[in-house]
Amino acid sequence: MMNFNKANQPAKTLVLHYAKQLRSEIAESVVSGNSNLGSKEEAKSLAYFFWEMTDQAVDDQKECKMVEGITDIQSWLEKALHIFRGYFKK
Repeated sequence: MMNFNKANQPAKTLVLHYAKQLRSEIAESVVSGNSNLGSKEEAKSLAYFFWEMTDQAVDDQKECKMVEGITDIQSWLEKALHIFRGYFKK
């Protein structure tokens, strides 16, 4: 399970927003804590989602969009990167 502690809930909110927007069931399931990766293909899919999410978040940040009440998208995206990296290392 990905570890989004209480202080990192905005990062989780941001990731779930993009998981729904980009229709990534694996990301939504793993980030929500409903499942873990079960195969190399799922890991690749989750990694691919992360970079798709990053591209979309960069565009949203440039357009000064607020996502789920979050205005500092870049900062929370960086926190999400560390959480994803820790998850993949496990």
